[in-house]
Amino acid sequence: MVELVSVFGFLGAITASCLFFPQVWESYRTRKTHDLAWFGIFIGMLNGVFWFVYGLLKADAFIYVTNAIFFLGVFLLMALKRKYG
Repeated sequence: MVELVSVFGFLGAITASCLFFPQVWESYRTRKTHDLAWFGIFIGMLNGVFWFVYGLLKADAFIYVTNAIFFLGVFLLMALKRKYG
């Protein structure tokens, strides 16, 4: 039987991983990123890196996989900002 704490951890990991992807899609679709702040993107990237390293050090797959996907979303957003921004 799956523990309740694991279910909430899994759901939290999925939602955190997907945080930036709606903005990535909208930026790609509209080709508009002017209103996105570089500082916000930078903070998102740092957040992903710090949590990823923390997850590796703790050997916690929920944390490092979630934040690897999170970082990918922020990285894609940064690439779109550079291209269209």
